[in-house]
Amino acid sequence: MPMDVYDLLGNVNSADPPTKYLTNGCWIYLVPQFKPESVLILGFAGGTVAGLIRLLYGNVPITAVAIEPCEPKYYVNFVQADAKEFVKTCGKYDVVIVDLYPNDSPNICDFVLTNEFVENLRRIANYIILNTTNNPDLSAYRSLKSYGMNKPNKLGNKIYYYATKEIPNLFVR
Repeated sequence: MPMDVYDLLGNVNSADPPTKYLTNGCWIYLVPQFKPESVLILGFAGGTVAGLIRLLYGNVPITAVAIEPCEPKYYVNFVQADAKEFVKTCGKYDVVIVDLYPNDSPNICDFVLTNEFVENLRRIANYIILNTTNNPDLSAYRSLKSYGMNKPNKLGNKIYYYATKEIPNLFVR
């Protein structure tokens, strides 16, 4: 049965079906701008981003990590784990989506802004999509190549795009 997932502050964390709030949510901005070979989603919630990736790109391997139990929708390989620990030992992914928010806070998890976490992302990802709010200190990400930022809604979400290797330019022939 379709159902939205809310955090403790009353904000919608996930929408079901995933296309329900394309213009009001940030989820479409968390979808890679190219067809990835594999995806790791850190912070699965209700799976809205995984659903959108499936709609746009079909059968791309998706691994989803969350500290809380989640329904593994959209044919994801769900891993119940602490994302901070998971990235220390996991394999490589073409795209890593970082969408890590505690249920009682509008701010991303503190460890997402540490050099150690970013170095782990560098080791495992070709492309990184980071969902943030409230203008966090992103200095740990300065060593990565920035591909821009989107500000999709009034809630203050800012989505940043980084790469650890060159991403093909769609406009160059």
